[in-house]
Amino acid sequence: EVMALTRNDSCVIEKTGIYEDYRGGPHAALVVNDDIDLRMFPRHWQFAFAVEKHLPDGGLRRSIQVFDAAGDAVHKIFLTAASVAEQWANLVQNLRLEVQDTPLVLSAREPTEAAKEDVDKADHLRAEWDKITDTHQFLQMVHKLKMNRFGA
Repeated sequence: EVMALTRNDSCVIEKTGIYEDYRGGPHAALVVNDDIDLRMFPRHWQFAFAVEKHLPDGGLRRSIQVFDAAGDAVHKIFLTAASVAEQWANLVQNLRLEVQDTPLVLSAREPTEAAKEDVDKADHLRAEWDKITDTHQFLQMVHKLKMNRFGA
């Protein structure tokens, strides 16, 4: 069991559970179960670090922290009291790159796509929104309306 953390300027999402039922693919990867419902886009995951932070109470916080090419945090995975801490060293060793002295080169942040909206379809958008049963249906919905997430 771990705590999955995704954060941006608009929200913080923390879910505690197990990364099981993983499904990978060239465009997107999924972890979908009762505890963690996560869609990942591997092309954005450029750097990852195993972090160990000593806490004032004497404890140790361990995490895997993933960043995009611009250096922004994309996703973090924290061990919890229920995690199998004895496997931490094996996990880090298995994911570790052999060469650790290559300088980290960051890229300019990709510009945000402009909003594609259609105010004439606002009522239709709201009606379709009310039918959504899973967050992963959102992008299909706006695509059918010839919008994007920013326009919606």
